[in-house]
Amino acid sequence: GDLKEGCPIMYRVELVEGKDRPKELGPKEFEDQGKTVGLMMCMSKNLWNTGKIVTMDSGVSVAKGILAMREKGVFGQSLVKPRGHGWPVLVIGNYIDEYFEIGYCETLEQIVDGVKFFIHCQKEDKYVTKIMSCHGVLTDVDDHATCREVVSEDGTRRTINFKYPTPIS
Repeated sequence: GDLKEGCPIMYRVELVEGKDRPKELGPKEFEDQGKTVGLMMCMSKNLWNTGKIVTMDSGVSVAKGILAMREKGVFGQSLVKPRGHGWPVLVIGNYIDEYFEIGYCETLEQIVDGVKFFIHCQKEDKYVTKIMSCHGVLTDVDDHATCREVVSEDGTRRTINFKYPTPIS
């Protein structure tokens, strides 16, 4: 279906096999790249060389997979959250979390094997939204204005108005 005219959304489901996969079937495609990266490659295969953007859940926020997808001509992006062992590789986890005003945006840029790798960040009241990708810029989306009411330690309330940027929007 379409959210907006010209913005098609495609869904794909992959059934995950258990450990009892018959040996006769041989190894799964992309198995050599690891479980999560292999899944990312499998799920995006039909879009390779299209320049399309694939948005994924934080469960597959693996920098190696985002970079592997880019090599195949498709741009992956995923929400980034800390897991039990901490932040995913290449993510500066707590940067901007406490130091900036609600609505503040910044893109952290790194070069990995000659490729630009981004962590797009936007400060919210109690957290910072972080999205990893190999594409995108933080440009305000005019029709995505919002506000947050903040209560300071002394009980004073104030409203902060800002616009969501792409790709946070």
